[in-house]
Amino acid sequence: MLRHARCTKITGVAALMPAILIGGAPFATADPTPGGQPADQIIQELSSDGYTVAINWIGGTSTLPLDRCRVNSIHNPNRGVPALPKSSVTVYVDVQCPDESSNS
Repeated sequence: MLRHARCTKITGVAALMPAILIGGAPFATADPTPGGQPADQIIQELSSDGYTVAINWIGGTSTLPLDRCRVNSIHNPNRGVPALPKSSVTVYVDVQCPDESSNS
């Protein structure tokens, strides 16, 4: 009887190992980090990865070039398993530009 209980524990642990390994695996690609680069670079990176990119203007639409603006956050809805093809996903980026009357 003791032998059967030990075998069951080993089998249970062996069955859980693939699930633990898969669940702990990092995503193959990660979104760029908001605030780390100008908005134009982040948008270009996401576009180059195959995503359609839509801008959520924070504080209204700006006429300033995107290289003077920053991305506050990235909303990528492609989190399912398995992930959708990037070409069929729209990623939304929250872009904030400085006040157009300022030179900074």
